[in-house]
Amino acid sequence: MARGKELLTPDERLEYIRIKPNISEWELATYYTFTDHDIDVINRHRRDHNKLGFAVQLCTLRHPGWSFADVKEIPAPVLLYIAKQIHVDPEVLSLYAQREPTRREHMEEIRQEYGYRNFSIRDYRSCSQHLLSCAQENENTTFLITSAIDFLRKQKIILPAMQRTIERMVWESRNRAEKRIFKFLNNSLTEWQKEKLDSLIDLFEEKDKTPLAWLREMPGQSSPEAFLKIIKKLEYLRELKLSININA
Repeated sequence: MARGKELLTPDERLEYIRIKPNISEWELATYYTFTDHDIDVINRHRRDHNKLGFAVQLCTLRHPGWSFADVKEIPAPVLLYIAKQIHVDPEVLSLYAQREPTRREHMEEIRQEYGYRNFSIRDYRSCSQHLLSCAQENENTTFLITSAIDFLRKQKIILPAMQRTIERMVWESRNRAEKRIFKFLNNSLTEWQKEKLDSLIDLFEEKDKTPLAWLREMPGQSSPEAFLKIIKKLEYLRELKLSININA
């Protein structure tokens, strides 16, 4: 993936994938508490390490949304909370972690029992379309990544790789949104208005700065002089006549 499509640092990326040690009681109750049906499904497995491993896999798919192999480390308080519900020793999880074929079998069982599915190209398109709509209102990276994760989790889609897929979707959708907004704004402006906008980056004859730089200057502390400066800027903007017809 191109460097420009990496929106997060490795540490920031980890924050989305890992289970936080200081997880809230609400999150424990919502994502890590089993129903009677869950207990019945977990108890189908004969050995304690398989019961616990299956239970942990089910929980990580619910939150944070990735597979156990991606999440890797389960905080001790969370593991203890899960283990207590099914009456097994949390230490036996180390045996389960060594058995990759069993983990794959359990993942398939969870998909069949609970309706989870793998991320597909169709999901890429639908999530990207959702992000495009979000990005036209708010292009903040954190907001868009969270929107993508929430969108996929609600559909019980096992979350794909953060760096290769989710960040890429956000990057592409944000670029598309910027181009769409620019096209809309550009088509809404007359040629005269465009010329006026271009003039904002030309230097004032009597000052060593552009009108744009002048308009962006902070007015300073509250005072009659600062108030007059704001009035002057408002008058300057009014003279540009840059109101846009949103129905154009």
